[in-house]
Amino acid sequence: MFQHFLAPLDGSQLAETILPVARVLAQVCAARVTLLHVVEPAAPATIHGQAHLMDAVQAEEYLQARATELSQHGISADWHVDRAKGGDVVQAIFAHGLELEADLILLADHGASGLKGRLLGSIPQQVLQRGEIPVLLVRTAGLAQHAFECRTILVPLDSSTRYETALHAAQELAGMSGARLELILVVPTLDTLSPRNSATGTILPSSTRAVLDLAASGAQQYLDAAVKALRVHDIDARGQVARGDVVTTILEASTAVRADMIIMATHGRAGLDAFWSGSIAPRVVNRATVPVMLLRVKDDAPAAG
Repeated sequence: MFQHFLAPLDGSQLAETILPVARVLAQVCAARVTLLHVVEPAAPATIHGQAHLMDAVQAEEYLQARATELSQHGISADWHVDRAKGGDVVQAIFAHGLELEADLILLADHGASGLKGRLLGSIPQQVLQRGEIPVLLVRTAGLAQHAFECRTILVPLDSSTRYETALHAAQELAGMSGARLELILVVPTLDTLSPRNSATGTILPSSTRAVLDLAASGAQQYLDAAVKALRVHDIDARGQVARGDVVTTILEASTAVRADMIIMATHGRAGLDAFWSGSIAPRVVNRATVPVMLLRVKDDAPAAG
């Protein structure tokens, strides 16, 4: 699965936060890396006070230099420069991902490759809406304090097998890196239900509380089985069921287990659709201090357009 990475860059140091992560993962997976710059119409000279690539010639020279640096670490690296048709940089990134048969797209959270000004968290969601290529969002602030490693991976799950795309990806990565997998399944409490379900909890509090308690019991059985299956494949894994606000609990668990990465499945919804549907991925992305890999939920069709 993890054999070819696509890493969009815009010339800024913030966007280059992707590179140490790409280097470590490429070494672990023996994957090749393609660096991409999408030339924007009327590209700005700076982003957040840092230089921004403005034309194809400048981008070619820049990407070639970064590819050479990766090659010095034993990584197969190349580069590609293209223009955003109609100014749609997200579409250009995804189109190149398909054309180059990339199986992971890495993006920096500051708005790399012309994505500045978008809501943080909507960036990978928009790419996921276009298809099934997983997205790894790298937090520039989070990695400023320490070098990226791949020793502990947090995997938020749901009892539904549809969300196990994240588990399968984590298992593959752990098998290659030796990382420990920390599985977590968060069951809300009555007062932390999603907007969609809170009305039912208000009208039928006792019944809703009983359903949630039953869900917690079932969640433990589900995680026990998942951990057992992983250990059969010599994967170091642990599982926990937690109660409370889903997003806050996931983030607290990430800190507690010292996760280097979070891998989770999502429907690829963005904006208000994600909020009202109770989608947790955009909110985890907004607040996480470690890289977050998002994969499309199993059998979830890409959005049109």
